[in-house]
Amino acid sequence: MHRNLLSTIVIDAPSDVHDQTAAFWTAALGATLRTTRMPNYRILEDASPPNRIVVQDVGSGPAGVHLDIHTDDLEAEVERLEKCGATVVDRSWADHPGTWIIMRDPAGTEFCVVAALTEVRRADHAEFERRARPVGRGE
Repeated sequence: MHRNLLSTIVIDAPSDVHDQTAAFWTAALGATLRTTRMPNYRILEDASPPNRIVVQDVGSGPAGVHLDIHTDDLEAEVERLEKCGATVVDRSWADHPGTWIIMRDPAGTEFCVVAALTEVRRADHAEFERRARPVGRGE
C-alpha cells in the first residue's frame, strides 16, 4: 500500500511575464515569494492550500485548470486584484446564485473570484471563516 497527496498547484507562465505573474499571485494570495536554485521556479510560501478539487464541464471550451479565490467582499477583491495586475474577463456570473467574476492574471491565465458567503455555499461558510486570511486594506 502507498499514499499520495496533492502537494502543489503549478501556474505556468511564459518567460516574458514569469516574474510579473509570480509577483501577481504573491500579492493576490497574500503569500511570500521565495526564489529557488532553479531560476524558472518561484515558490509562494504561506499560500492557503486548496480546499477541494472540482472537475468542471466546460462544454466545448478548452480543457485546463483554474484557481478560485473565495472572498467575503467580491467587488473589493476584484478591485484589489486589478491593482495587482489582473483584468476582468466576464462579470456576467456576478448575478448568478453562485456569484463569481472571471479574471485573468498578467500571463493570461483565467481564474475566478467567488463570493464565499452566499446561500449556495452555506456548507462552506465555517471552512471559509476558519481558513480565510485578511488581504487588502488594513493588511
